[in-house]
Amino acid sequence: MSSSDTVVPPKRQTFWARLGGFVFVAILLLAGPVLIGIGSSVTDSDEELARTGIHATGSIVDFADVRKASNRKITVEYMAADGLGYSTFASVDHDQHPVVGGDVTVIYSDSNPGKAVVVGYESSGVSVRGIGALFVLIFTVPLGVVLVVKGLRKNRRQRTT
Repeated sequence: MSSSDTVVPPKRQTFWARLGGFVFVAILLLAGPVLIGIGSSVTDSDEELARTGIHATGSIVDFADVRKASNRKITVEYMAADGLGYSTFASVDHDQHPVVGGDVTVIYSDSNPGKAVVVGYESSGVSVRGIGALFVLIFTVPLGVVLVVKGLRKNRRQRTT
C-alpha cells in the first residue's frame, strides 16, 4: 500500500470548538423567540398607552417613503399639556400614504409626554415581532428538520448493524 492510499482519521474537535458551536446555535435558536417576546411587549405597551393616554393633535413633519416596507416611517410633532413640543415616529404600512403637514391623532403618556403613539399607524413592536418570527422560520425550523433527519439516519444505521 502506498502512502497516498492511507486514510487519515478526521481531526477531533476540541471541547472549546464544540462549545463555541453549541453556543452559536443556541443564540440563533433563542434570538427569534426573544425578539417575538420583546416585540409583543412593546406592542402591548403601546396598546395600553393608546387606551389610557391623553389625546393631542400632531403634525406630520417628515415621511420617509422608501422601497423597504420596514423603513417607511413618519415623524410627528405634537404639543403636550405641559406646553412643550415633542416628536415621535410611527411605521407606515405599504398601503398608507401620509402627507407631510397633515394632521394625525397622537396619544401620549401623562407621566412621560415624550412616550407617544400615533393613531392609525403601526407600533414599532410589530416590526420587531416580525423579525423574530422570521428568525424562527429561518433558523429554528430548518435546524429542527436537520436534527430529526440526523436522528432518523442514526437510528437506521444502528438497526442495520
